[in-house]
Order: sequence, then structure tokens, then C-alpha cells
Amino acid sequence: MKKYRMIFSDMDGTLLKNATEISEKNVEMIGKAVACGIDFVICTGRGVYGVEKFLDQLHLMGRPGYVICQNGAAVYRLEDMQMILKHSFSADVLRPVVETARRMGVEVYLYDDRTFLTEKVTREVQDYCRVMHADMRVLPDGLAYDGHFTKCLLSGSAEHLKAVRAAVEPLVKQELNCFYSGPEYLEFVKKGVSKGNALRETAQKAGVPLSQVIAIGDSDNDLSMIQAAGLGIAVANGQAHVKAAADYITETTCQQDAVADVIQRFILPDMRENFTSFKS
Repeated sequence: MKKYRMIFSDMDGTLLKNATEISEKNVEMIGKAVACGIDFVICTGRGVYGVEKFLDQLHLMGRPGYVICQNGAAVYRLEDMQMILKHSFSADVLRPVVETARRMGVEVYLYDDRTFLTEKVTREVQDYCRVMHADMRVLPDGLAYDGHFTKCLLSGSAEHLKAVRAAVEPLVKQELNCFYSGPEYLEFVKKGVSKGNALRETAQKAGVPLSQVIAIGDSDNDLSMIQAAGLGIAVANGQAHVKAAADYITETTCQQDAVADVIQRFILPDMRENFTSFKS
């Protein structure tokens, strides 16, 4: 059996149940993998504030390693949770996106490291902040922000998001990447930023060849890392085109401990084999 040394896992729709918790089985199996020397890397579209609670639960904070946030636009060192990589863009680049979203009544969320900005307070944004553990900063004109953004997230109906994307993607495609992270979420990051590129950079830093990397995901924004990894895995609840691109599809969903099942199938048998060889 091939020896894998790193696992990159998406969070929402993959690692988490109900977008709010890691199951006891996932915690247990990830702990066993880490104890065997496997690097477990969360690779998410969330801001870092929406990840730290789970890193703590998995006992990863303070260890050597990394966490990838905002779909690869921001990478943090686990030892001290300092940002070590930032890919950002100016408000001017984003202007066509924000102005079109406003006209169509689509929610606009803006990110810069730990700063989360919204142009108005709605029930949707309050719910989002509650789930993501984000501190909200209200800026009536988000384009007046004096910094650079690492991500823009649009929230709305699938129909409205499709219309926004059709209108703005030709205008910004030289500067920004655009993809869905869920049926009601459309995201924009700097050109060249993706989970797949972040996986490649992180694996290289760790000295691990891509052939020894597993990536697990469910949505469009996970596709690049599933394709980049030596073993790309889609969970059973994944989108059809993501499952079509995967090397393996789990029999279980995110609600049924899919990540734990991947570790049991592809990591722990390998560890038992090594232990048996050592004993003999």
C-alpha cells in the first residue's frame, strides 16, 4: 500500500457535521494519524477566526504545521497562528463585482486577514458571523476600505449569483479567480490563488512529494486540490463534477465521519503494517 504523509481536508461539507462540529470519531482518527506522524492540514475558504476553535479541538495549535484559509489566500503557521502568506488585491480591482452585486441585491462580505467587513447588517450576515465566529466590522462602502482584500464572498440565490458571475467574470478574469464554495456562495480571490496551489506550496515546504498527499473535499473550490494531490478524494455528499474528478469517493458523507473513514482506509492500515514490520 502507498505510504501517505499529508492529508489536506476541507471543512464545510467535508470535515464538519452541520457546519458546526467535528464528530468524536473524526477527532479520534485524526489524532491517531497525527500521532503516527501524518501532517493533517485544514484547507478551507473560512477566515482563520472560523477555524481556530476546531484546530484547538484537534490539538493542532502550537504544533509544527500550517492551516490554509480563504481558499489559499491566507496561510498561517500553527505554532503561533501568525500569517506567513497573503495574496491580496485592491478595492479598485473588485469594484465591478461589488457594484454589480449591490444592484442585484446580493450580500457582499469582504476579508483581510482577521478583518471581516460587511456593508450592512442583515439576518444572513449575523447568522454567518455566528457560525464563523467572526467579529463584524460594518463599512457602508466596502470599497472605501484602506487596506487590501484577501477574499470577497457573495451570498445570495443560485440564480442571482449566476447572473453576477456572468456579468463580472469577463471584466475581472485577468486579476481574480472566481468559483462557488456552495450553492449560495460565490467567491473571488487573487488570480492564481486556489486550494490546489496552496496544497502544492505547503507540501513543498514540508518536503512531501505530491504522490504522498491526500486531499479530501466536496465543492467546486476543492476541485483544484483534489486534482493536485496524489490521492484526490470526494466525500459522498460532494458535487457531481467534484466526484467525477476524484480518484476515490467515500461511501460516507460529512454527516457520517467521511474523513475518519478515509484515515481508517488509507492511513491506519499502513501504520499497522509499519508496526508489524518493526516488531518482527
